[in-house]
Amino acid sequence: MPSGIGVALIGAGNIAQSIHLPILTKMADVRVEAIVDRQIAKARMVAEKFKVPVAVRSTEEALKLPGVDAVIIATSTDAHAAIALEAIKAGKHVFIERPAARTLAETQAIKAAADEAGVHVMIGMNHRFRPDIAHMKNAIDRGEIGQVFYVKAGWVKQRSTDARWMANADKSGGGVLIDLGVSVLDMILHIFDFGRVHSVVANTYNQETRSVEDIAVAMLTFENGSVATIEASWSLIRAEDLFYCNVFGKRGSAYINPFKLVKKVDNSVQTIQPEQTKSQVAIYKKSYEAELKHFVSGVRGIIPIISTIDDAVERMKIIEAMYASAEMKREIVIP
Repeated sequence: MPSGIGVALIGAGNIAQSIHLPILTKMADVRVEAIVDRQIAKARMVAEKFKVPVAVRSTEEALKLPGVDAVIIATSTDAHAAIALEAIKAGKHVFIERPAARTLAETQAIKAAADEAGVHVMIGMNHRFRPDIAHMKNAIDRGEIGQVFYVKAGWVKQRSTDARWMANADKSGGGVLIDLGVSVLDMILHIFDFGRVHSVVANTYNQETRSVEDIAVAMLTFENGSVATIEASWSLIRAEDLFYCNVFGKRGSAYINPFKLVKKVDNSVQTIQPEQTKSQVAIYKKSYEAELKHFVSGVRGIIPIISTIDDAVERMKIIEAMYASAEMKREIVIP
């Protein structure tokens, strides 16, 4: 029997070539058994480049290979649910790049199938594996800034020109809110023990897109009274991208990125900011490396998997409530 976990990578696009394959092919406990892409010439070219033994056009062909234990889905969002359900039915573990699917209903279908089959499904939320977010979560869990009551977080970047399908609602399920906003939402829910989201108020804007929003601003109110604001944009004009989380507690505040703590000590304010030795590009790539190692360790039964399909269902409930709020121009209470 071959050692390690056999993986089929579905989708041979940019993230597969720049992130997944360079990481997976260097992991000692992983065998990349196949690359799947509807453009078979691309699949063959990428397979040759990364020395992957099989290139095929369909997921069905890959799932028949005897060495495949898990699939990694890196396609456009419209294909996520169908591929995941096909892989789950075949008894394979599944990793899906965010978001899990286009809609809450599709996400719930993946969860139901995974629960029945007893397989793992992990959603790619690589920010959970960033060191600055880990530092922030640890500091807050230790109570270093007291009880947190307000969070302001966001992700502002330009829309990727090599993924035009993201601006097609039929393929993406939505615009910047489901693309970047779901990551910001997941970051907030991952870091803070606020309990359930009680309600949301959201506004969306179409500045440079037609069928989907390119700016989204939302406020979440939690059952414990804490509030969080989310900002996501493909079109706000800035000199550089911005990924941030500003947190305010009773005894201080915390920030990324970079990570720093600001605390009131006696009558003065003290700032603690560890030296950042890695570039933003290095942090980005390391977060994906840690995430994929986590998935493989989870499949092997070494650790419990985080960023589960159960988490994704809860995130999609909130995302759909945000879309409803923006459309109806009122507060939406989460059932």
